[in-house]
Amino acid sequence: MSRITLSLGLLAVLGLAALGWRSLQPDAPAPVALPDETRTHASLTTHNRSVPEASFGAALAHAQTLREAPDSLTGTQVDGQLQVTEQGELVISPDLRLVFDYFLSTQGEESLADCQARLARYLNETLPPLAADNAWQLFQQYLALGEAMIALPPHDGSPEGIREAVRQRHAMQQAYLGPEAADAFYGLDMAYDRYMADRQAILDDPTLDQVAQQQRLMQLSQSLPQEMQSMMQDTQAPVRLAEKTEVLREQGASEAEIRVLREQHFGAAAADRMEALDAARAEWDSRYQVYRTQRQSILDSGLAEQDQEAELARLQQQLFSGQELPRVQALDRIEQH
Repeated sequence: MSRITLSLGLLAVLGLAALGWRSLQPDAPAPVALPDETRTHASLTTHNRSVPEASFGAALAHAQTLREAPDSLTGTQVDGQLQVTEQGELVISPDLRLVFDYFLSTQGEESLADCQARLARYLNETLPPLAADNAWQLFQQYLALGEAMIALPPHDGSPEGIREAVRQRHAMQQAYLGPEAADAFYGLDMAYDRYMADRQAILDDPTLDQVAQQQRLMQLSQSLPQEMQSMMQDTQAPVRLAEKTEVLREQGASEAEIRVLREQHFGAAAADRMEALDAARAEWDSRYQVYRTQRQSILDSGLAEQDQEAELARLQQQLFSGQELPRVQALDRIEQH
């Protein structure tokens, strides 16, 4: 099966947004001045990149040394379908980004060099030579863009800051990828970003009463592309269900009653998946609370800093999988602040 689709990826973003777009500040850079070397994608360099750009040939050679694919790829198919013109030229489409992200998704299970090698082999086997070379160059630009975006600070949360951050982010996407690829990769994201900036401005406008505010919000939603309107409508149902479920639990509803509610909205199979997710979250929370207690004991033990770090690393390895460790370490950093 496919690991992800474009519409599902956007639905996830829309679902998070329903919980408050301002909470997604790390994804929204503050105003920055683009360096001269990023003004045109045709002359893009890898200035200040933490990972040197890999040549297509070197990546293909490295692919010969790879072991079996990581566990997370087992039983899956590559997301997206690569296309070429009759002349053998690469078609720039949203699917191309899906392919890139599919192979990048295994970072943490294997090195970036391994991820790139698997992608290079796939491009070489799937595309004619010219298209494969073009896809590889665009992938390198995509990596550079990702690093540049991560390095940017968040916006200040104001409508003006959000608008400027959106403008600068989109300018950077076009500078690194070129207008055609930027639109193919981020077209829906751009429309959504503009919508959220306009929405926040309406919510923050002190001159609007509740009725006028709701009217403006409705007009704004209706101005979106039809595809995005449909996606947003699809996301509202699970969000509303999650809110209703939380209220019912606070009121003492049983899990059987929660089950009935879920089946009424989404059917038995979806209710099964929701219950499995609830169980996984509860199991994670239990392990993480044990970890927090033992972590605090280590921090209060009086051990030297180096010994504390060694004990914490041992505890993390004992309680969490390799895929869970980045989340645990991120939570630790948040708690320290």
